Amino acid sequence: MKLKGRPLLLLLLLWILVVPTGIVYLLYTQPIPMVNWLWVCVSVLLGFLSIYYPIIYNRKPIVLFVWFTLPIFLMYGLTIELIITQLIIACAVFARFKTGDVLYRLLYNSLAYFVLSVSSAVAFVMTGAGIGEQSFSILAVGVFVYQIVYSVLYDWIFKLYGVLTNRMRLDSVKETLLHYFRMVIAVPLALSLYYILIHYGVIGYVLVGIPFFFMTIVLRINRQTDDLNAYIQAAGKIGQQLAKMTTEESVIEEFLTKTAALFRADYVYLFDHHDGWLEPTHFNMKGKKVAVPQVRLAKGEGIAGKILADKNSFLYTRRDQWIQQTITPVPDDIESLLCVPFIRDQEIVGVLVMGSKKKDAFKEFHLNVLDLLSSYFIVSVEKARYIELAEQESNRCALTGLYNYRFLEQRLEQEMDLLNRGFLKNLAVVMLDIDHFKKVNDSYGHESGNLILQQFANLLQNKCPEKAIVARYGGEEFVYILPEFSMDAALEFAEELRSEIQQTNMQIENDLSCLLNEDEIQITASIGVSAAPEDTDEAMTLLRNADRALYIGAKQAGRNRVGGYVK
Repeated sequence: MKLKGRPLLLLLLLWILVVPTGIVYLLYTQPIPMVNWLWVCVSVLLGFLSIYYPIIYNRKPIVLFVWFTLPIFLMYGLTIELIITQLIIACAVFARFKTGDVLYRLLYNSLAYFVLSVSSAVAFVMTGAGIGEQSFSILAVGVFVYQIVYSVLYDWIFKLYGVLTNRMRLDSVKETLLHYFRMVIAVPLALSLYYILIHYGVIGYVLVGIPFFFMTIVLRINRQTDDLNAYIQAAGKIGQQLAKMTTEESVIEEFLTKTAALFRADYVYLFDHHDGWLEPTHFNMKGKKVAVPQVRLAKGEGIAGKILADKNSFLYTRRDQWIQQTITPVPDDIESLLCVPFIRDQEIVGVLVMGSKKKDAFKEFHLNVLDLLSSYFIVSVEKARYIELAEQESNRCALTGLYNYRFLEQRLEQEMDLLNRGFLKNLAVVMLDIDHFKKVNDSYGHESGNLILQQFANLLQNKCPEKAIVARYGGEEFVYILPEFSMDAALEFAEELRSEIQQTNMQIENDLSCLLNEDEIQITASIGVSAAPEDTDEAMTLLRNADRALYIGAKQAGRNRVGGYVK
């Protein structure tokens, strides 16, 4: 979060009034006693390391540095504990200065931990325990109360931080219980370190402090391994889902949606590679499709173009690392980027760019997981394309590209079944026949006739309503299946279509003359319409009724007409 202007000034003034003023006040009222500075320095070092290398659970850091500062409080009081806590916080913030607004994080964390230290110390004193207390029972009660107050305030203060930074996320019951449990574990650890330091000196850090720190490192490494395994398992499940898809578009949408969810990405760009340049084909933001910008990127242009040129993956942890390179529009709040090429047969076929609003949102191992996912994606896309091609060859007319009679019959049966079960209110069939088509073949040749059929089919496809289909019935006859069209609506559609056909010039090549001549001719069509449920409740009867309407109501009436079925 970038805090600027008046809010930052108010936070700075509040910090000045509370933290420096409070420390100065304590230095006068509770001066620092004679302390063992070696112990203090080791506590600061271990406290800083516990923040810099936290245990990671569910992608959230677990920090237990308080158990290094609590023994200092028990031995020397609040003043020195406050000072070393502030020192640890400052070191931790500056050590990660690249991951956020340093000044804001420093002021907020400093103020927060000041409140935590003072409030917990007050609670400790109210139990009757004192600094340097030796009685275990009294001290245990005091430390337990100290830690409970610390845990509750910590929870609420950093929920407030989530609200201020727009990163509020409600914890599950399990996460909330874990938060209080990990804080409470600090009680026996802090007491153990305190008593060992008092009786045996610095050996306490060797026996308790340093081993605990290395244990957190081992847990952190194990957690990273577990995270990697979890990602690989999730990638495998996504790959299985992609393999079940039978269309290219469904594979792409499933891949983008599930991959964005896996990596918690806020937006995803997918680019296709075309002979040396990239074109964005899909753009999803927060799981929803967004209009794709009309741009082309050559090698080296923009972030995607850089991937195309270098054939390498890239990981960016913050906005200033990549913003100067981008060409395609990117939301203003995006920070981290994860960019990978899709490679097939040693050639780049596409590029994926994912973005997150969080700094340092992606890790190095994410690149490996995304490479695995890209392999699943490429195989699934090729499989879906093969299935679509096979389906097209079996269900499409080779000449016109429209659906064939086989598919028409199946689809009409399906739509009629939906009508009879109440899922559709109306269903209409529109049948067209090109007038005097035999004369066209006789006058200009069959090649010209085929050209007219192709152009006619394109016109019909372009006029096809949403959720309707158009198919070649046979020869020069074509059929529309129109779900939710009443007889009146179908007649109106058919009349508009007849007029459009009459006004459209068809390009032909006269292959019957001595010279091959290009020419234009006009054609007309006769159209028959039938509708259900008023005419029939059977699919093939509906088709025959449209055929009857075509010949009786249109052809016999003079052609270039629309005829409706009449019982």
